Amino acid sequence: MTATEAQPPQPSESEPQSPGAGPKPARMLKFTYQAENPNSELVKGSIRAVSAANARNQLAAQGLRVSKLTQRKGLQTEITRKKVPAADIMHFSRQMATFLRAGVPMTEAIASLSVDTTNKRFQEILGDVVERISAGARVADALAAHADVFPSYYMAMLSAAELTGRMDMAFDQLHAYIKRDIDLRRAVRSALVYPLILLGISVLVVGVIVVFAIPRFAEFFEEFDATLPLPTRILMAIANFVTSPAGLVTGIILVALVVGTLAWVRTASGKRAFHGFLLKLPITSKVVTYSSTERFCRILAALMEAGVPLPQALPTAVDGSNNMVFKERLGIAMDSVLQGAGFAGPLGDTELFPPTVVQMIRVGERSGELSTQLQNAAGFYEEELGYSIEKMTAWFEPMTIIFIGLVVGFVALAMMSAMYGIYNQVDF
Repeated sequence: MTATEAQPPQPSESEPQSPGAGPKPARMLKFTYQAENPNSELVKGSIRAVSAANARNQLAAQGLRVSKLTQRKGLQTEITRKKVPAADIMHFSRQMATFLRAGVPMTEAIASLSVDTTNKRFQEILGDVVERISAGARVADALAAHADVFPSYYMAMLSAAELTGRMDMAFDQLHAYIKRDIDLRRAVRSALVYPLILLGISVLVVGVIVVFAIPRFAEFFEEFDATLPLPTRILMAIANFVTSPAGLVTGIILVALVVGTLAWVRTASGKRAFHGFLLKLPITSKVVTYSSTERFCRILAALMEAGVPLPQALPTAVDGSNNMVFKERLGIAMDSVLQGAGFAGPLGDTELFPPTVVQMIRVGERSGELSTQLQNAAGFYEEELGYSIEKMTAWFEPMTIIFIGLVVGFVALAMMSAMYGIYNQVDF
């Protein structure tokens, strides 16, 4: 298969129109693409279109099967794509539910929201979704083309709702779930802000003391030629090391280790190891367990209530887990469930879920109200998660204050003991 450069016929851009000459033409975007022609040859080129979907349609009309399509901005390719915040998706879900309940057609509602949004990428995505739906695609399939923005459970719930015709209820449920998720993250962040500010200020103050203040005191102490107390000598040694070439090299190595660790945690193996560590760490184990449990039960209950059968809902709920260890073990349990081993038993074998959840699911299996019991379990562990987060974050502030007190106290002890030691050793 050979690669050839191609430049398909470009749609001519409209000339500027005079006032009153008609509607303003759509803004043309430039895309680069890789595709296969009917002879299975690799073709590369560029094309102008109003959206990615329109560009694909133009290339398909020329008999090209697109394998890669990238938007270009000016002379530079857009390397990093702007993220769409979860809050934007939450507001979109709420407004869609309102529009659909008022009888506004689907495409008209999405087109209206695409105009109102301030996020350029989300605006382009919604425009593409409108084009796909107008071309005959289902709503869930149109959103699935942007799976990096919309989570898998989002499409699954809408797909089931399309069969029942209750899209407004599905968007309401999605809004409620995403809102709970955002509120939880905000609660954790707000609880950690004050301790982290204190810690940052303390590190900055200690750094200034060690780098600038201690060397000046060292020169002062040397003039008296007195024997300094042990805390003072330790502090002087730390200051000398930090300001020496060896200290600079050590600092660079530590920064490199931190950056390398953060990069490793972003890989699949690093993320898996980090998530396993969080499950074993006493401070975070309950928070991670309750968070993953609540998320799994909430997604699965919402999917089942929307009419998605358990065999199709289970993979989506597993995929929605925010912990790699949970995802791996739930994947094994899912295979057992799909083979007819029941639901509560395989979940209990994962040793991840609290016994209360397993018992509630077992009751739901026997009574035929599995979705109700999952919803109850999600509500229960949402409250438990809130208590666990409050308890965990309550430890950070006193621990930070204790750390600051120890550091400042050690510096004060070293300086005061040196002053008293010099006073007792020097004859006036």
